[in-house]
Amino acid sequence: MKKGQVVHKLYLDTKTDIPFIPAQISIYQPSIKEICLLNEANFLLAVNALTRDYIQEIKTEDNSDLTEYKNFDILMSIIKEKTDNSKRIFYSIFGLLELIFPNYNIQFSPISILFQDKNDKNAEIKMIDKDSFDDFTDILYDMFGLAELMGGGQQDYNPMGDRARALVEKFKQKRELLAQLKRQRGEDTENNSVFGRYINILAIGEHKDKNILTNYSVYQLIEEFKRFQLKETFDYTFQARMAGATNLKDAQDWMQEITLGVENVKE
Repeated sequence: MKKGQVVHKLYLDTKTDIPFIPAQISIYQPSIKEICLLNEANFLLAVNALTRDYIQEIKTEDNSDLTEYKNFDILMSIIKEKTDNSKRIFYSIFGLLELIFPNYNIQFSPISILFQDKNDKNAEIKMIDKDSFDDFTDILYDMFGLAELMGGGQQDYNPMGDRARALVEKFKQKRELLAQLKRQRGEDTENNSVFGRYINILAIGEHKDKNILTNYSVYQLIEEFKRFQLKETFDYTFQARMAGATNLKDAQDWMQEITLGVENVKE
């Protein structure tokens, strides 16, 4: 299901801090260079865990009654599990929160995520809880262009019951098969980088310094890459027609509005 865009594009295009009104706090948009400090794999794991619609998925798979629960409750249950996977999820989420809230010390309580101003110990503690969590993750979904980056936010961790654990195992098997196919093609699966691939293509295609591109936010990088693809297709189609080619499908207007797979901005 497509999500509606909740962050105005002006914030995303200009890499401006995004206000999160329910918690009276602003969300910093980190650069690709800063995300590298967290580690790209940990970043992807964190946004996966934070933005997943657990409630809908569990209802779909198990037809469970989750009336009293919200996505925040499910995420907290994952974090509390004493497994290597849950520990990695927790530390990845914690690292991401430190990245996007650089002016705050962060603590987890059983019912909320707490933010204490680093420069003012007497300031009111900010909080994201089960009632504001989904609004927060909707912002992350837009901010990191997840509709494009993750193909609609497909994730692979489900904490509920034997049926769900069986699904997790299937996902693991699928990942192992894909990794094996990549190794057979000679690809280095350990050092593959989604952002690095975007940067390398744009650096050549647009004649840009890679160091400049690493200062982009995730949204800026993905949006520019998508527009670059449209421009390349548009130019190729135009040049082919000038050379006499026929029966070519019209290329999309490369100057069209780009929303990275989500609907229009909410009023």
